[in-house]
Amino acid sequence: MLNITSACYAQNNDVQNKINYYKEKAEKYLDKQKGLEGYYSIDKSGIKVFASSKDKLSNKVEYCVSWDSIQQINNPSKPKPESIKKLTGYRIAIDAGHTAGDLASGKIEQKHLKFNVAGADGKLDSIEIAEGILTFATAKLLKEKLEAEGAEVFMTRSFNGSTAFGITFENWLKSSYFNAVDSLNKISEITLDRKQWLLTKATKRDKFKLVFKDIELKKRGEIINNYHPDFTIIIHYNVDEMNTGWAKSSNKDFDMAFVGGAFMKHDLLSKEKRYDFFRLLVSDDFEKSVSLSSEMIKSFENTLVVKTASINDAKYLREGCLPTTEKGVFCRNLQLTRFVHSPLVYGETLYQDNERECVLLNQERDKTKNIRVL
Repeated sequence: MLNITSACYAQNNDVQNKINYYKEKAEKYLDKQKGLEGYYSIDKSGIKVFASSKDKLSNKVEYCVSWDSIQQINNPSKPKPESIKKLTGYRIAIDAGHTAGDLASGKIEQKHLKFNVAGADGKLDSIEIAEGILTFATAKLLKEKLEAEGAEVFMTRSFNGSTAFGITFENWLKSSYFNAVDSLNKISEITLDRKQWLLTKATKRDKFKLVFKDIELKKRGEIINNYHPDFTIIIHYNVDEMNTGWAKSSNKDFDMAFVGGAFMKHDLLSKEKRYDFFRLLVSDDFEKSVSLSSEMIKSFENTLVVKTASINDAKYLREGCLPTTEKGVFCRNLQLTRFVHSPLVYGETLYQDNERECVLLNQERDKTKNIRVL
């Protein structure tokens, strides 16, 4: 006769609760198209990720963690020293989205808009905005505010127009472009013909979009992770996706925030993305990111007096995201929501092409003095 104690019942119940929790997490927030079951299992032994459904059938595990190990991974945050300053002891990384430090650079990275809009007096105002300038000004101001509260702050872009490499895109082209293209060819990411085209015929816009962009985003993730922040703040402004070419104003204006998740069926063909899926599933970075992002959305709504987006307010929200339990916070499989291995706040607010915002954001050459950026 088996001697089963109440402690055994409690332990079994605890494991089953964990199984249920992580299954729901995977299904509701990480699996956008409900087609990833072949890549993972969640059972009494813990959580496993496989390179393919065939490997799952043969139990050939790529990544795994036991329930005891998950508890160790997700220990409470280290205690912060007592201080009259709210953020003493916290390390915070700030990533100012995009790279443009001037309007010409904004055109190259296709984060630039230009059009005329009627002002309050009925006269036409000329509007020209590059998002990278706005994000850097915001990051600079935020850094000052966080440091005033005792935080240690690191910025991925050290000056207006800089990239994660510490130089401008123009200087990167001169110093690193050839080696970057050559490396992509050597690891079979591009063919020899593609290499020759990139080196002889590609425009600056081609070079930015096809080579620099992905490399630079990986660099951002790398330097953020090397800093080991308590959390990361990623700053972006938004535009109306349906406003083709951003050559006129729009009436849309919403707040939203993104956290990791919403992987598509094809995403887990990549070992790198399988690891990202595994990390988001087993760590509590996702839960902390949702909580932090929710507080930011509430602040956006109250301070900026802009509506918070719902899932139907943009095509990319409907087709590429999953809603979380928090208003305005969406799971989205963006590069930085995967690359950054810490809780994060990825904010998108103030539609730059909005008929009201564009006028306000276009004011002041020094964007650190702009009323909407402040």
